[in-house]
Amino acid sequence: MIGSFATPTFAQQFTEPKYEIRGGEILEFNIDSETTSLIISLDSRTRGELIITLPRNLIDSKTDSGDNNFNILVGGLTLHFFDETVTPIDRTITIPFTRSDNEIIITGTHIFAQTTTALTKPQQIEKTIEEELQSEILEGKAKLLIFSDTEWSGALQSSSFDYTEVNGKRDTSIVFECESSMGREAVFGAKIQKTTQDGYLRIVAIQNQEIMSQGSTVSQFGEILINGNCVPDFENNPEVGGCLIATATYGSEMAPQVQLLREIRDNQLMSTESGASFMSGFNQLYYSFSPYIADMERENPVFKEMVKIAITPMLSTLSILNYVEMDSEAKVLGYGISLILLNGMMYVGIPVIGIMRLRK
Repeated sequence: MIGSFATPTFAQQFTEPKYEIRGGEILEFNIDSETTSLIISLDSRTRGELIITLPRNLIDSKTDSGDNNFNILVGGLTLHFFDETVTPIDRTITIPFTRSDNEIIITGTHIFAQTTTALTKPQQIEKTIEEELQSEILEGKAKLLIFSDTEWSGALQSSSFDYTEVNGKRDTSIVFECESSMGREAVFGAKIQKTTQDGYLRIVAIQNQEIMSQGSTVSQFGEILINGNCVPDFENNPEVGGCLIATATYGSEMAPQVQLLREIRDNQLMSTESGASFMSGFNQLYYSFSPYIADMERENPVFKEMVKIAITPMLSTLSILNYVEMDSEAKVLGYGISLILLNGMMYVGIPVIGIMRLRK
């Protein structure tokens, strides 16, 4: 919620103060600079109370000797006694109200117009999302960002944990397990619903600097359902999942052919910067399709044998790397380009030449 200055000379907006309310709902904040007052429009449903933290750079009540009490009107009547907690940067007050009260006016001695440069709420949400995308989350973790001005409840689940109920009110974030294993991307799902008619709700799931899924609603008791794949951190964990196709083809991670690929990756390619960069890009492509091929191999023995025949020449050429020294960037690039050309000739060049000769 964003408040605004009531007088024509101050039409800018300011960020609402932090508050908690029981027995009603805040409809709007307004500042009247002429009377140095904060005006709070209230939808009171029963007897309740408002606990509000007033930043001193928004509104304050002072004299030369120190703090003065705010003058507080609740439904037009002066509130003579109220609880207050004072710090150097803000003042938190507790204001009781009844069902018939629809306005609270807090009057001080100072209103500060410099707070009018605050972002609007949608801009604040986008800024928060950008900041969260730039921040680091622990490996194997994801974060669900919830933005709302009302109460909400729902459930969260991923491949890493069972169905878990969540509920709360206003903005919050939830860190949850979302870790891929054995080359299979973990999946997640979240269903969050507003428990009130009014207000908005937006949820965003992020992992490894990416938005996995998001949704929003302003409907009465609106519900959001999002789901998707967790995002593996290939840059920090380039070996996640291992060699899926080779493992499915030869039946075990301990098979000599699989060990060969692992040793080339760990001992040769990952020892240089260019090799590590290649593996990072290769993994992004490889793990986008390899789980499906591995599954097909397990389900279809004939397809498995076809894959074995197809990858055997490539394994033979890659084995050359175990007999050469790759202790520099130049050697990694040289051998890498040579092997790519060699495999290109075997898998593309030779079949093309064969087809051309058959046509002749």
